[in-house]
Amino acid sequence: MDAASPAVDRAIPQPRRADPGLIGLLGFVIATLTAQLAHLGVQNESAVFWVGAVFGGVVQVTAGMLSYFIGDDFHFIVYNAFGWYWICMPGFLLGGELGFFEVSGPARPLFSMMFAVLALGFMFAGAMHNTALPLTLLFVAIGLALESVGSFASSPALGTVGAWFLLGASALAFYLLIEKFAWRTMGRRVVPLGRPWIAPHDGHGDPES
Repeated sequence: MDAASPAVDRAIPQPRRADPGLIGLLGFVIATLTAQLAHLGVQNESAVFWVGAVFGGVVQVTAGMLSYFIGDDFHFIVYNAFGWYWICMPGFLLGGELGFFEVSGPARPLFSMMFAVLALGFMFAGAMHNTALPLTLLFVAIGLALESVGSFASSPALGTVGAWFLLGASALAFYLLIEKFAWRTMGRRVVPLGRPWIAPHDGHGDPES
């Protein structure tokens, strides 16, 4: 090739990867909705065991691990954290049924309170994405905290309010899923996610979609 001729770009374009957040959000929505309907007495806890373990646990952990391969630290830790939470919770239910490594007393509400604090911490990083994401995490934090305090204080009313906050979080996650799915499959923005609460240091937004 002539040295004066322009260099030919022989780079092979990389295939577009699917967004693991699609299944992560789906798992969160279905598991949270199922658990809170049981908390409100609409259904029994048997569904929580299976749906929580599969959609809340396996699906979210899968989404978290796939986020690792695309370098998405935020969703790697968030989906893994709540995925393993959902694997532990059905284990608590199974232990109670079988009397094997049964978790009783303050251990379960304390475990939920730990994840309420985690959700609150994740909210600040999520606030650099848009409005809907940190609001979802804030609802998760409030809901889990109220259910935990309600259990400690033997106050079903607090637990009921917490369940409604978690149902709100499920609805917000579904809202995020609608936007993400439409953008990834049709290239269209169908619902607004709102501006980030915290401006990224580089001045550019990092929308969830």
